[in-house]
Amino acid sequence: MRALIATVACFATMLSVAAQQKISGADPLADATSEARAGHLEAALAAVAAAEKSGASASNVLSLRGVIHLEQEKLDEAVAELRAAHAKDPALIGPRFHLGDALLRQKKWEEARTAYSEMAKETNVLILNERLRYAVLLTYLGPKDDAGAKAALDRLVFPTESPAYYYAQAAWAFAHDSKSAGEKWIKTAAKMFEEKQTAWFARPLYDFGWIKNKPPIPLD
Repeated sequence: MRALIATVACFATMLSVAAQQKISGADPLADATSEARAGHLEAALAAVAAAEKSGASASNVLSLRGVIHLEQEKLDEAVAELRAAHAKDPALIGPRFHLGDALLRQKKWEEARTAYSEMAKETNVLILNERLRYAVLLTYLGPKDDAGAKAALDRLVFPTESPAYYYAQAAWAFAHDSKSAGEKWIKTAAKMFEEKQTAWFARPLYDFGWIKNKPPIPLD
């Protein structure tokens, strides 16, 4: 397994293709990303299909399609596409990361934990590592494994470069029937980070039924 030494900027490259893949100045994969961010999922899938026909990177196409299907709750399809994307290009971070998200959404707690934990051991990118440690916490909170969750929570020490610490505290609070404390942690995070930075952290809390407002689709 190749070490994950990519920068955070590299983490977003799964959503774009090289300049030589653009046709007549258009970038279908970028169009697909924009449509997905806007919540136009069918239009996003059509743009992904156009990107595939234009010769865009197969791993990027599969990865983005997998994330869109994840948003559509087509979980089996999402898992298959994200696995295929990883097989096409094992160095890409996105497919592995979102595969963990799909497994989490399927409540396959141990599989998701393994996916996240293996990545966390391999990366020296601090923000990505923080995300992964937060994700591991969720794999314990989901099945109500308090011992595992507490150990995972203790590994997220203040301060963090990402919203990980604040959302970890919020998740713990929600899981232990302290809604007001959870909401306070989220409000604190909102003062420090933009919505696009918190969307991925917030989405599992929505999926678990702990927050009412659905966050934007977390593409990165």
